[in-house]
Formats: sequence, structure tokens, C-alpha cells
Amino acid sequence: MKKFFSKLLIILICALFLEVIVFNITSYRTFWGKYEKKYYDEGEFLYYGEDENKAFIKFDNINKKVATIKLNFTHVGEVSEYKVFYSDATSDEYSELNSKEYIRNYEKSKYMPLYLSGEVKGFIISIDKQIYDSEKFEGITINEKIPFDFNVIRFICTFIVILFIVSLKKTEFFNKEYSMENLRQEAILLLILSVFFVSTAFINNYSAINESEIYNKYYVEALLDGKFYLNQEPSENFLKLEDPYDYITRGEKTQRDVDYLWDTAYFNGHQYIYFGILPLLLTFLPYYVITKKVLSIKVVVFVFSILIFVLLKEILVKILNKFFKKISFKFVIYFLITLCSGSLILYANGMARVYELVIVAGLYFVLQGLYFIIKASENENKRYLFIFLGSLCLALSVACRPTDLLASILILPFLINLLIKNIKNFKNTKIPLIKLIFAVAIPYITVGILIMWFNYVRFGNVFEFGAKYQMTINNMKELGSRIWAIPTGIIANLFSIPIFKAGFPFLNNHNELITFYGYYYIENMIGGIFMLVPICFMNFYVIKLNRKTENKALKIFINSLIVVALVIAIISIMMAGSNQRYLIDYAWMFILAGILIFMGIYNLLKTDEAKRILEKILAVITIYTFLVGILSGIVSEKSYMKSNSPEKYYEMRYMVCFWE
Repeated sequence: MKKFFSKLLIILICALFLEVIVFNITSYRTFWGKYEKKYYDEGEFLYYGEDENKAFIKFDNINKKVATIKLNFTHVGEVSEYKVFYSDATSDEYSELNSKEYIRNYEKSKYMPLYLSGEVKGFIISIDKQIYDSEKFEGITINEKIPFDFNVIRFICTFIVILFIVSLKKTEFFNKEYSMENLRQEAILLLILSVFFVSTAFINNYSAINESEIYNKYYVEALLDGKFYLNQEPSENFLKLEDPYDYITRGEKTQRDVDYLWDTAYFNGHQYIYFGILPLLLTFLPYYVITKKVLSIKVVVFVFSILIFVLLKEILVKILNKFFKKISFKFVIYFLITLCSGSLILYANGMARVYELVIVAGLYFVLQGLYFIIKASENENKRYLFIFLGSLCLALSVACRPTDLLASILILPFLINLLIKNIKNFKNTKIPLIKLIFAVAIPYITVGILIMWFNYVRFGNVFEFGAKYQMTINNMKELGSRIWAIPTGIIANLFSIPIFKAGFPFLNNHNELITFYGYYYIENMIGGIFMLVPICFMNFYVIKLNRKTENKALKIFINSLIVVALVIAIISIMMAGSNQRYLIDYAWMFILAGILIFMGIYNLLKTDEAKRILEKILAVITIYTFLVGILSGIVSEKSYMKSNSPEKYYEMRYMVCFWE
């Protein structure tokens, strides 16, 4: 115990050193060298240059060494960009520095540490013209000490990260065999989940957008009025269109969200919602009936996200326990972090809209169904109850996201095996076979009939969910399935390389595709799932594992995950295109398959040295996947956190980029 507290003290000292010295390095900028502090007010500058949006303010004859510069504003908005141009000993001309954001309630943002040559001759400050015109700019101060800022959140995070890394490397506890009965191990896994809970809540809350109320209000009101189409009818101008599905003509002759509602399904003179109805029936409709208020979509996305993280953890440990009886607890930690980070749930919370809602809701029901089926394989007494519940959840997932129907393929090997067993035992007892048939058939048939009826009364076709009649960026009615787009989509969705940058948040969106002479939809991708979660590359070793392992059940499950993920990916490519949120449907399958193949290959290694190398590789890609997962939530599809919570965004930026 004494040794443990000694290590803890050393880690605490390291965290304190980093926070006090390293992360506050700019606060010591004026400690060395002779720097004369001076204030320049509005009477000492010249208005310089003309620009529609920017004012350029010039300070001449400074002729001093300058280590810091501070802008003095009064009563400005939350965030305002400024840029400094300087003339020092190297040139009489002015050179520009990187811009910075002035945050009203964050003191360090008002200062800029400078690393210039010799004496500064003058500065030109670029600020918003509105600030200048409203006389909110008072002047600048040079060589004032940048305030020391002990950031408690950064300190705690640093301490936890160091503790985590040291513990994994040095503590025997993490190298012990994992057991679901070990409460200390379970507590640590729950602590890891709590990191994802907090990260999700932060991203979800500060990325909030002004939601369209088409789904959670208009649709609810229509259903309460006994209609399956919206009360909001398209305009006469829209109805006069010869072909409303011709998106170019529609864009020229009508106005989006005025003449018609964007991303609704137009059919026979009415506007329908093509998004899955189940989340609405479970949350928005009852909430509206009880409270007469509209429930926020981002709240429901957050709740489903938390449930998904819990289910990912439970499914992961049960599958690992089933196929690998002896596994290091350290590996379970790596795999849990990888699965949760790579699932793109954090990304979905970076722009929690109806698009993301139906996807995360569908994923929840898929995972919940899979969890019940795993429970059925473990519990013989309640087997058919769990099969019924699992089948029900998997069937219901289709009412969120139609492509989720393919996830039911994952449970077929178990059900077929059980069916064969019950048929062989049919002469002795008929009850298990009857229970199995009813446990599977009743949920799928009941939900299937309801969905087909719902489709028929809206679109006159039991298999039409409404996407065909979608008012979107292309004519979905005529576009059809495009088999030749599959290679382009596979590269975009699985292997497109993330664009990293030096500045926060270190990731960029992109719309880069290989050359394709045809229409292909792509919007603001972060990167392909294999590039975001490198453990997915283990899927290429599936053939080797199939040859080497004798565990038939493991082979069947891994191959099912890969095949189903590929099929969903291809259908998504042919019917829709490439958008990061589409990957949520199947990313977890590729990741889980990669994890299982990794463990299978690891166990086949014959030398300890080879295993140690593989462990180190796993540790590195786990850290990479976690960081990319967090950053993808901050970047999201359209950087909603930056635009909707700029103050919090830039506070976070300056907390991370302590050198700015």
C-alpha cells in the first residue's frame, strides 16, 4: 500500500508540473529579458486601410522589445477574431501572425505571446469593423504578464491519463485474467464508460442546433390529428411543378422550407416523413401528450447513446468471455475504449438531429436484440423468453432504419443450430420447437405486418419507406441503385484518409472522392472507418484465422459480422452515398470482428516477444482511436460546436493548445 501511494504521489507531482509549468508556459513569457510594460490608448493609433468587415488599426513608433500584446475591448460579444501584423528588426514592412479569438469571459484569450526579433517598430491590429465603429476598442497593452491559469479540468484529465498509462504498464492488476465476477474490474470498466458518458453529454450539449421541428412536432401533431402526412401542405407554386422530383427545376422555381419542406417525402399532394417512426412513438408522442411540450431531439439522441455504450460493453465482455476463456483485463480495457470510440456515437452527438436520431435508435435496438440473444445462449431456463425479446428488438430496429433488418442475419447461426437440435429431439418433446418458432415468428411477423401496412397506407407499396419520394439534393425517384458506384463508396466509407491539421481540433471534414464520372453523394466525411479505427484492418486476416482456429462458432460469428457489415455498406452506397453518419449502421460490426480476429491471431502467436509487439501496437491504435473519436464529435459534420457554442469551443481550444 505504501508503494502504491508513493507512485500516486509521483504521478500527482508530474501532473502538477505539467499544469503549473508546461501548460502555463506563456505566463512566464515576460520573466526573462527586459520588457517595458506600456499602454497605448485610442489617441495613439491611426485607422489604417479599408475593408468591408475589418478595421485595421496602426500603432507606430513603439521601438521596444515586445513579449506579449493584449487587446482592450469593452462590451464585445462572446467571441471576436483579431489578427496582429508586426514590423520588427527584420523588416520595415508588416508581416502577419496567426489570428486569435477574443473571448469575453476568458482572460488568456485577450493576450498573445510574441516571439519577434529585436525591437518592434509598430503593430497593425485587425478587428471586426463593427467593434471599431461602435467604439468598443480602447487600445493595446504590451509586455503585460499573461495571467496564470490553473485549469482544474485539464489538471484532472492529465492526472487520470498518466495514472491510466502507468497503471496499465506497471500494475499487475491490469495484467490479470479478466473475470465478469471481479467487482474491481467491473468498476474500472464502468469508470471508462463514464468518460464516454461525460464526453457525450459535453459534445451533445454544446453542439446543440436550432432544430427543425418537422419530426418531433409537426409529425406528432399530424398523428394526433389522425393523419400519416403532415398538416403543412406544399404551396400552389410547388404543386404547379411538372416534376417536383427534378431537384434542379425545383430549386429554380420554388424555395426550400417555404414552398415545401426539405427532406420530406412528397406523394400524391401530401408531405410525409420517411424517417423511421418508432423513436417518435416511444418518446416524442407520449411526451407531447403528457406535457403539451416538444421534446428536444438532442435529449433523445443522448439517451440512446448512453444505452448504446452500456450495451457495447455488455456484448463485448460476454462475447470475449464466450470465445476466449483466458484474456488479460488490459485487453478488455483496450477493446472497450476502441469499440466505444470507433462506434461514431460521439460523432452523432456532435449534430444530434433527426438524421442521427433514427440511426442511433436503430443501432440501440440492434444491440439490444443481440444482447438478448446472447443471454438466450447462456440461460437455458429463460432461453425462449430472451429469444422472443431479442427477435422483437431486432424487428423493431427496422422501424427506425430499414437497413437494420440485415443485422438479424447475425442471430441466424444460433437459431438454426437450436432449430436443428429441437427437431432432432422432436420425438421426445415438441414444446421446445414450438416455443422457438413462436418466439421468433411472432415478433418478426407482427412488426413486419405493421410496417408493411404503414408503408402501404402512405405510399401504396408495402416495401416503400418513402425515400424514393424524398425532396432532397437529387431525384431519388429516378436515381435508382448504382452498382458502378460501389468501388467509389467502399473507398470513401472504409478507406478514405482523415485530413489532419496542426491546429485545433486537428481534424478537417472533406468531400474527396476517387474519380467517378457519375453522380455520387458525399458530404463532409471525417474518414473511412478502417482509417479511423485501425483495428478494423484485422478483418483482412479473417481467412488466416479461418484456417488456423478450430473454434467453429467463433469463425461463423466473425464471418457473419464482416459479411453483414459489407452488405449494409454496399446497400448504403448504392441507395444513398457517403456521409459519416451512414457508417454508424455497421462500424461496430467491423470493429468487433477486428477485435475478435486480433485475439484469435494473438493466441496463435508462439513467442512472448511477438505478443509483446502486438500488445504495444494495440495500445497505440487504442489511443489513436480514442482521440479521433473525441475529435470527430467536436468537428462533426459542420462544426456545430464552433458555430453554436463559440465561447466554449475556444475555451476548450486554448485549454488544449496551451502554447497559443
